[in-house]
Amino acid sequence: MQVKVIREMVIYTILLVTLALLMHPDLLSTPTQRISLFQDRQNYFHPLLYTFIVYILFFLPIRYIFKKIRNIFTKKAS
Repeated sequence: MQVKVIREMVIYTILLVTLALLMHPDLLSTPTQRISLFQDRQNYFHPLLYTFIVYILFFLPIRYIFKKIRNIFTKKAS
């Protein structure tokens, strides 16, 4: 159980960083300016919210589909 939680946290963190870099390419060139804008506008939770929405909409259904496909093939192999 603990390994699954850690794996999901790693996936979420990678998704968060990827989405941040895709939405804000200037994050690599001028990170201090981006962080100061982040603090000035006080929108601390929007990256977490956007990442959560993408995680729920894409990763969970894809996993469910693959799990169903895997179950179909394992049942036929038995």
